[in-house]
Amino acid sequence: MVTNTRRPALSWAGVAGTAHYEVWLNISRTDYDFAASGNLLDLYTKVAEPTGTTYTPTWDISDRWTYRWFVVAVSGSGARTTSDIRTFSLYLPDIETVNDGVAIVNGARDLDKNGTIEPYEDWRQPVATRTADLLGRMTLEEKAFQMFYNVQSYPMSGWHFGPAQPADLHNVLVSTAATRLGIPPVSAGDTTAGYQTTYPLQSALAAGKDYPLDYRLGDMQRKEELEVGARGTLSPLAEVGTKVLYPRIQEGGGENADVAAAQLRAQVAGLQGGPELNPGSVLATVKHWPGEGAGGEAGIVYDAVTIKYHMIPFRAAIEAGAVNIMPGYAGSSYLDPGGPGAGDSAKILNYLRQNIGYTGLITTDWLPSGAWVNAANAGSDVMGGADPGAVGFTMAGFEAQVPLARINDAVTRILRLKFELGIFDHPYGDPVNGPYRFHQPSYTALANQAARESNTLLKNNGVLPVKLNAGDNIVVAGARATDGAACCIWSSYFHPDYGSLTPLEAIRARAAKAGVNVYQDTGPSPKLAVVAVGEPSYTHATAWVDTQPYLPPDQLAVIQNFKNQGIPVVVVLTLPRPIVISDWNGLADAIVVTYRGGEETGPATAGLLFGDYTPRGKLPWQLPRSLDQVLKPGGTDTVADANESWDLPYDLGATDAQRAEIRAKIDAGQPVPTTYGNPLYPYGAGLTGWN
Repeated sequence: MVTNTRRPALSWAGVAGTAHYEVWLNISRTDYDFAASGNLLDLYTKVAEPTGTTYTPTWDISDRWTYRWFVVAVSGSGARTTSDIRTFSLYLPDIETVNDGVAIVNGARDLDKNGTIEPYEDWRQPVATRTADLLGRMTLEEKAFQMFYNVQSYPMSGWHFGPAQPADLHNVLVSTAATRLGIPPVSAGDTTAGYQTTYPLQSALAAGKDYPLDYRLGDMQRKEELEVGARGTLSPLAEVGTKVLYPRIQEGGGENADVAAAQLRAQVAGLQGGPELNPGSVLATVKHWPGEGAGGEAGIVYDAVTIKYHMIPFRAAIEAGAVNIMPGYAGSSYLDPGGPGAGDSAKILNYLRQNIGYTGLITTDWLPSGAWVNAANAGSDVMGGADPGAVGFTMAGFEAQVPLARINDAVTRILRLKFELGIFDHPYGDPVNGPYRFHQPSYTALANQAARESNTLLKNNGVLPVKLNAGDNIVVAGARATDGAACCIWSSYFHPDYGSLTPLEAIRARAAKAGVNVYQDTGPSPKLAVVAVGEPSYTHATAWVDTQPYLPPDQLAVIQNFKNQGIPVVVVLTLPRPIVISDWNGLADAIVVTYRGGEETGPATAGLLFGDYTPRGKLPWQLPRSLDQVLKPGGTDTVADANESWDLPYDLGATDAQRAEIRAKIDAGQPVPTTYGNPLYPYGAGLTGWN
């Protein structure tokens, strides 16, 4: 293990006849091909071509646990001889000195406050050594508390449910230093689309398909969290949305498993600051295992063939270095017939371990206290959001009903992860000055770029871009015109601080630059009506009753009203999930889809309307032609739980023969063409120009 320099000297035995050598190192990069399969940790960069048998980097290498390198000897004739792969680790922490009662002894934090540095406190020791030493010092109670949240009330707990205001988070982190062994917690919350700066949801990003940008968004969130010592996030989702009406399809990566996989590689690598968890990482929590996009939170319905499709983004996340996976509420009729939800199903969790080869942490979703013992015994390591003070629950009962070997197994993973994050040596952020580095202009620009690239122009009869004269009038109307919250869900705790512009406000500001007047709902002689419609913000259940998959009558009436007056209509559609739009598709002169586009949705959409940039977003799902394409034939289904074939992509209006072809492609591990079925708008629809 290299611990004394960020520029380690590499050396190797010479090879006779060599003209020069090539040195290849798996340094962290920002230009990975995220669409390509394979472990990011196994990707190498040529860093030098020396003639001798030594090389010292000319730049500082960052902390990481798995550096791999090899040398190629190149002869004068061009013959190449490749060495074995060698490895080293690098960890040179900035030991934090905060008034928390922990002294610095021999350059390390004396966490147990006994005046000497034990192996677990010594950052110079390997992670495995530190983990084993600490586990051996812990009581059963201290171990069990590591599996629980709510460190705010129970300082021995392993996890903090964030986000929290910077000063509050700092106070919680400091309070844990007073515990017997000084084990720090990890703060993680539902910051699924940014910590301070809110970017588009994954389904919107799937419309943009800009994976390097997805990486930069994850990296931006990482930097904002590190400012104040938040070290985790309950995201991203490795879900493919094949159930049209599943409410949380808005959080997943669209209908295309390969797009979702590329997005997961990019976001995990961005959040974790490289191809593995390291001291500069924010811990990504990949969810919801084993793929709720195939049926929803009530039950997953894939079989031995179609499960392969839904595993693609989970495998990609692991390839990118994900070491925390959250099982969802849903059970699986295939993996555990008649069994419980994934978090407390041994069969479903065993599939993750044995069939996928996953060795990292498993954190449950927010299960009731009565399920925690079963979840732990099934193989879950952390009880997500679990409060040890819950009514009817006792830690003593948990310790008595969960075998010690199972607790040790879980806590070993937890401690190893915490050592890899470096929080024993640098547990805090900067609660005073860190917030001033939040939400920088460059971060807002990234969110704006992501919204622009996601926005999708479905149709245009020549009314866009807006080409009106100074003094002309526009009317902006519709249920979403003044709804600043529809841009986002699980939005940043701090999102309201930055006052995102509503569509009306953003259009009015942009129109003013052209001398065009904007009126709300009605105005004198309008040359154009912009009608903002769609579904307001929601999380687990849709905002519309029984997951109604079409515009409510009052929203449709606004579109119809302007059309009846002969006023050209641009519909700006907030589209968190596929809905039926056939009843008004013909009324609209142009349709702009904004999805859940983040805090810059308003300005980005206004810019599109006025031609500030060319549209490029593409639909991440098919749009149904009619409700009949969504409901199963025979009348046994209801809108609330319906989709004609929950586990298949591109199947709206598909024939039985087409569905058989889709299944055959999935079974063979081949890409599935996106042209099946008979939807109103196919997957990938969207104009990339104005005509």
